[in-house]
Amino acid sequence: MKKQWILAGILSFWQSGLALAQNSLSQLEEQLFLAETLVEELEDSHDQMNLTLAEPLAQLAEQYTYRGRYAEAHRVLDRATQIVRVNEGLYTRSQLPYVRQKIENFAAARDWESARQQLQHIFWLYRKKSKVADQQLIEDLLHLSKMHLRGVNEDLLSTQSYHFRVAMSVNWMALAVGEFLYGREDERLVPTIYNLLHQHHLQKVAVDRGGTLGYQLRQVFPGSDWVRERNEIRNYFYFTGRRLLNQIAGIYGKAGERNDEAIAMTRLYTADWQVLFGRDADALESYQQAYNALKIIQPEKVDDFFAQPKVLPIPQFHASIESALTPDAQKEPAVAIETPSSRTLSFTEWGSAFPYVRQPFQDPVYAGIDTNRALISFNLAGVADVPMWVNTRNAQKFSVAVDPQLLDSEADSSAEQDLITQRVAWLTFRPKLVNGLPQDAAATLEYWALQEF
Repeated sequence: MKKQWILAGILSFWQSGLALAQNSLSQLEEQLFLAETLVEELEDSHDQMNLTLAEPLAQLAEQYTYRGRYAEAHRVLDRATQIVRVNEGLYTRSQLPYVRQKIENFAAARDWESARQQLQHIFWLYRKKSKVADQQLIEDLLHLSKMHLRGVNEDLLSTQSYHFRVAMSVNWMALAVGEFLYGREDERLVPTIYNLLHQHHLQKVAVDRGGTLGYQLRQVFPGSDWVRERNEIRNYFYFTGRRLLNQIAGIYGKAGERNDEAIAMTRLYTADWQVLFGRDADALESYQQAYNALKIIQPEKVDDFFAQPKVLPIPQFHASIESALTPDAQKEPAVAIETPSSRTLSFTEWGSAFPYVRQPFQDPVYAGIDTNRALISFNLAGVADVPMWVNTRNAQKFSVAVDPQLLDSEADSSAEQDLITQRVAWLTFRPKLVNGLPQDAAATLEYWALQEF
């Protein structure tokens, strides 16, 4: 009974995930005590290499990592991995969760040299030792891609292009596995496709910013003297993104299962993509097409949906207005500040290497990074007449912040405050739409900036 009580307590904690952050110190220590006690109880009643020990050891390692005891976590994970290998063989899928956890522990400890070695090892396992192509393999590959994206921002600057390239390759591999399993017209592919879209945008931003990383990403292959022109690689990113969006549209437009709202939402995301690449005239047409289609399908919700600007790119693909308006999807909640037209948006920098793009994912590692909160007001320009706007030289862009003003900030120096305000001008927005046309809009942005200036 005692063992069952301990096991139940540990499993309950394991499922709680990030809710740990809300527990008191005494509760955290109690959970650690339960995890250590469970391992001790199992060691007393089982052989030291019994497979029953593997999962409790992994649970104990997670708690060590959470408390910053990375060396102890690594030691425990090594033991769990060895137990699995002894019982099930050297190259088995069952060891992969423990290898993944090792990588996360190294990353949390900022030991990216060791993390890179493990990332290379697990990639080799996926390519050479995966005997079954299934949804789990897709999830494993996407996790590997995500860890390489973390490496872009957290590892050495000299490794950024390496992480970018591998993250992209692994994401393409995940999509290929999905297409093999489900066919090219299955809705389960959409999140993987949209992840690829995000990665093309991130690389586009890096190329635009220039420097060593931008140069390396334009190389035909790492170390090559053959380097593509900046416009050439930007066009490659743009048209590859369009092809991915067309694939999403094809998924929702397949014969017999046509989803008109999802197709219209894809047109909206296409307009966003065009804005991100500075193709504003094309975006105006796409926004009008998306609005007109959604107005027919969701006449009662469409105006509320387009009532406020959004920071681009949107974190997730939503196939319906209802999905996009759910509380969980509202990364930028609409909250009246001073007037009905004033809205509060939210933006958190990815990291010191990429302060001008949003965090592409949520991870506990970012919770401990010091940030400065700033509240900034700005305006977005509208477009009253499309032909006149298109034919007017130097027409005011409808997708960038105009006249940003700092309302409040936790930054210490005026230089830091000025830099935060300047960074708002780097952001791109989906405009407020009325009848499909961008409108003048006042907005307030809650900007979370890293203190590493």
